[in-house]
Amino acid sequence: MALLKRRTTVDEPIALDPVDDGPVEGSGDLAGGKGRPTPKRSQARAARPKGSSSLTTGGRSGAKGSSGRDERRRRTSDYRASMQSTDVSRLPAREQVPERVLTRDYVDRRRNVGPLFLIAAVIYFAGVVIPSDAARIATTVIMLAGVIAVVGDSLLLSVLVTRRVEQVYPGSRVRVRAYAAQRALLPRRWRLPKPRVSRADPEPSR
Repeated sequence: MALLKRRTTVDEPIALDPVDDGPVEGSGDLAGGKGRPTPKRSQARAARPKGSSSLTTGGRSGAKGSSGRDERRRRTSDYRASMQSTDVSRLPAREQVPERVLTRDYVDRRRNVGPLFLIAAVIYFAGVVIPSDAARIATTVIMLAGVIAVVGDSLLLSVLVTRRVEQVYPGSRVRVRAYAAQRALLPRRWRLPKPRVSRADPEPSR
């Protein structure tokens, strides 16, 4: 019994008086950092100074977007101004190609069927609105005749302009058939670059 009582006495922890040695090193970090629950995102946003990062980011992105829009507008304006000019040196580089210049002049000196086709198209759409079978048939015939005339004129123009380009620039690989046909479909005032020759100007001999 004595041994059991003694072992029990030895195994019992000895109570020590707490000693106040001051704050433990690093306790402030634990209390202010991981020792407390992480704040919610809404609380963190509310704790930020108003107008700090959001305005800065928005200001930068807004300034960048504004400068980009201004640059695009400037390029568009310059492109339109250059296409309105009859001076070949002011045109975009693609329109300064000699074969394209020759094609434009050839089309602008020629009387094309394209503008008449636009008139036929307007008559056709007007005839569709009119509640008359005779008017619809007449406008349909006019439209078909205009389509046939434009197709035939475009084929003839492509042959003539290709032959002319080959005469002036032998061995050229610049394709001008579709370019000539597309330009011939539009009235003179709608063509870009603007025509620099008239129908009365004679074609220069080369």
